[in-house]
Amino acid sequence: MQAFRQVAAAVREETTATEMIWAPNYGGGYPFVGGQYAPDPGTEAFELLDTDADGELTQMDDPYAPFYPGDDVVDWVGMSLHHWGDSYPWGSNDLPEPAKFAEQLRGTYSGLAGDESMLPDFYELYAANRDKPLAIPETAAFVTADADPELSLQIKRRWWQQIFNEDLRSEFPQLRLINWFNWFKDEPEVARIVRWSVSTDQEIANAFRGDLPEWVAQAEGVNRTG
Repeated sequence: MQAFRQVAAAVREETTATEMIWAPNYGGGYPFVGGQYAPDPGTEAFELLDTDADGELTQMDDPYAPFYPGDDVVDWVGMSLHHWGDSYPWGSNDLPEPAKFAEQLRGTYSGLAGDESMLPDFYELYAANRDKPLAIPETAAFVTADADPELSLQIKRRWWQQIFNEDLRSEFPQLRLINWFNWFKDEPEVARIVRWSVSTDQEIANAFRGDLPEWVAQAEGVNRTG
């Protein structure tokens, strides 16, 4: 939090042509670290993170508020939000549940990956209530590199159709930017190569282009005919 404020101050000293975005990961599975990185009970850091004051750091604690650097240094808010599959420890190629994206953004998700409805409503608290534009700086759907091509398309299509649904645009009017994580990546969590990309397979790329709603295609200058 303090580091963010220091960076924001340094940037604003040099230019007015930038904006600062604060974008945590989705809070499902929080807290994310332990061992040598876990704060010791009784320390100031522990007290800050123990938002329900029960003496433990668990998923019942707020995964966002202790890390928010302040309205004065945040121009955009955001959340990195991926479909990792149905259940921890992940690694399987699973179709996304309907409305999963919106429910996770709202903190109401309770489904195959578990009950995460204790999480705060990120959209309401940080975008709507603060009147700040919302970005999804990273999103994609988990597909292993060796997955069946037809299943790969189905998984990714179900996820992007949620993200670009016209109802979603109405429900989240502060949502201004969505960035698909367009990479192949070796993910240590599953010890496998994950094919997050939508552009490296021609059939998936064509389907993605064809499914983009007109308002997205116009904003991005997408040529639907290739």
